[in-house]
Amino acid sequence: MRPYVIVTPTWCVSSGVRVLHELCHELRLQGIEAWLLLTRDLSGDGPKLNPALHTPALNGHFDQLWPRLQEEAITIYPDGVDGNPFNARRVVRYVLGKEVRKPDDNPREYRLYHSKAFPEEKRGDQRTLYLLPVDLGLFNDLGAPERTQDLLWVGKGGRYVGQNGEPRPDCREISYSWPPTRAELAFELRRTRILYSYDTLSATNLEAILCGATVVLKTQNYHGWTWTRRDIEATEHGSGGYAFADTPFDIERARRTRPEFVENIRYHHAMFRQMLWEFVAHSQRFYREATSS
Repeated sequence: MRPYVIVTPTWCVSSGVRVLHELCHELRLQGIEAWLLLTRDLSGDGPKLNPALHTPALNGHFDQLWPRLQEEAITIYPDGVDGNPFNARRVVRYVLGKEVRKPDDNPREYRLYHSKAFPEEKRGDQRTLYLLPVDLGLFNDLGAPERTQDLLWVGKGGRYVGQNGEPRPDCREISYSWPPTRAELAFELRRTRILYSYDTLSATNLEAILCGATVVLKTQNYHGWTWTRRDIEATEHGSGGYAFADTPFDIERARRTRPEFVENIRYHHAMFRQMLWEFVAHSQRFYREATSS
């Protein structure tokens, strides 16, 4: 079986980066040779790798190991990386957001989508691998205290703040530094009635709904792209728990549909390893056939 090399920044709060690191960990758990190839340092003062994950980095052994891996491995690039900077022989392009096709895209690459909602043109033969970088044992509404606060999350949506009304002054803002730990974030979300979010595609939204809060989307744009309600409904988790307007009707609708969201998340979380094996089998076969043709 061919190894996998996953090109990624260092460990950080970004859900896309966490997906890439956890994918390496999951491959290793199945006894498959997998490496991270670290690019940008986004860790700040934190660790470059998550010590709880089995994610060896290739960087310290690059000169020794890359000649073999370049020849043998399947290299996974996230869609944010242009081209093939490491001249890998076999490339998987993992699309972690809404697809934007580029003129220089290589049609011979293996294209993998994080969500069925992401392809620009949807077809029945497109491959998805929905890895949710959320700990369901931590982000849930079990033993939730009285909900006494509303929170604000801007995240990647800073350019949209003020376009749909100013942020509510009575909301404390979640940032990349507060709460300082994942456990403290879960604690705050279990105390939250409403999370007002300017980041349409964010794991923080999912974590809030899992903890029992309602997410009011203040914009439906993402990195300059229009992201519609239908797009969100097309994701694996659906639109349960989301309010698309700050009205009593929409908030009540979100609360009533939250159980559907939680059920969808649990289902896809349980199905992940089956989907992982299907990806492994298909990508191995894809490049075996490509080599023999």
